[in-house]
Amino acid sequence: MRHAVPDGDLAILIDQAVTEKLARLEARRFARTERPRKSVADTDTTPSSRQVPSEVRRAVSERDADQCSYRDDAGHRCGERERLEYHHRHPFGYGGDHSVDNVALLCHPHNDLLAQVDYGHLSRRRNP
Repeated sequence: MRHAVPDGDLAILIDQAVTEKLARLEARRFARTERPRKSVADTDTTPSSRQVPSEVRRAVSERDADQCSYRDDAGHRCGERERLEYHHRHPFGYGGDHSVDNVALLCHPHNDLLAQVDYGHLSRRRNP
């Protein structure tokens, strides 16, 4: 990387490497790309597998602003931006599709909570 950092400053090299790695991980997780192959309109959202299509992941990530979309009874939105997961509002196990309207970003605890509610596993309820 001498061409990018001629003086070989290790701190700058590490910063660039970490920044590039984080960008690649984010691109893979949220299906971000500069030139997507398909649009959401061209995507098959039928529940043929658990894999949420890339086009839907991109649209949901943008719609939810890379933040947990869970709202409590008072209407307050969770502020978590890490460990986000895709959640089917109408559960995949009950025939829910992969449409943008049916998929939301939730943090792990809220995704787990709604999965317990959806599937009736309330006996595993965690202490707050």
